[in-house]
Amino acid sequence: MAEINRLFPNSEVSTRLLDPLEACANGNLAPNVALMRLMIDAQSPSEIDELLKGIDDAGSLGSLKALWSQTTGAWETVKFVLDNVNHGSSRSDSRDPEYWADRFDQLAENAPEAGIALYSLGSPILLQLATVCLVDRLQSWGLLHPSSVVLDLGCGMGRVCGALASRVRAAVGIDVSRRMLALARRRCINCRNVFFVQTSGRDLAAFADASFDLVLAVDTFPYLVLSSSASAATHLSEARRVLKPGGSLVAFNYAYGVDDRTAAEMFCQHAKAAALEPVRLGTRDLAWWDGVTYHVRRASRELTPL
Repeated sequence: MAEINRLFPNSEVSTRLLDPLEACANGNLAPNVALMRLMIDAQSPSEIDELLKGIDDAGSLGSLKALWSQTTGAWETVKFVLDNVNHGSSRSDSRDPEYWADRFDQLAENAPEAGIALYSLGSPILLQLATVCLVDRLQSWGLLHPSSVVLDLGCGMGRVCGALASRVRAAVGIDVSRRMLALARRRCINCRNVFFVQTSGRDLAAFADASFDLVLAVDTFPYLVLSSSASAATHLSEARRVLKPGGSLVAFNYAYGVDDRTAAEMFCQHAKAAALEPVRLGTRDLAWWDGVTYHVRRASRELTPL
């Protein structure tokens, strides 16, 4: 906090705005993520202008300041997404996949990059950097092979499937949003080993048992949790069913609006019920995003009932 206290020695700025700056200055939060948090909590663009006015151009805070000046329209984009996708919604219709399909159809039309990754601030370049970082991490964990068949659960506009195409045998992206899938097909038009399917959002019934080496869920489970705890549990059980023995499920983020410990406890309860073995639980492994990793695996050898 020393650097922040030096910059704002007599500041009356709310802690909600200083906390992201401190985390960024300490290297615990990427500049784009810290800026996203500022935009979530600030009341106006001028509040951020005033906050960043005295910050030097060097270092991570300087990068944050530069992003603020370079990402034209980011304020309006972030606020549009927040207005259209309420992560704390208590509406009964938010429990239906059709509700989320409609919300993400709207985002596909108006703010696709920020709609699927708010930390991209609506920038295709930031989104691409974050996507490559994520896929590189999966590669470093030994989860991607030329023979791998991957299921991307809640694929959005197909950015992860597109990045996987050259590293795996096949990638299948599924989503409830028709318009997001249209963007995905356009994005991956030259990827002959990438396929997209619109699903119900209730299960993975479209796929046979033991079909995939890897199931990915990039910021997807939070919406399943918002729909209902049972929906999230069903998808974990279904992921185990469609995974080959020894295959992995990797979910980045599990629940919104709860602390990391509570989210991990929720995930572990459902993963245990689905007979999935823990590998990584609640780690933060990405440079461009503060998404929390949950990695579980279907056992390579399973006992057959007598």
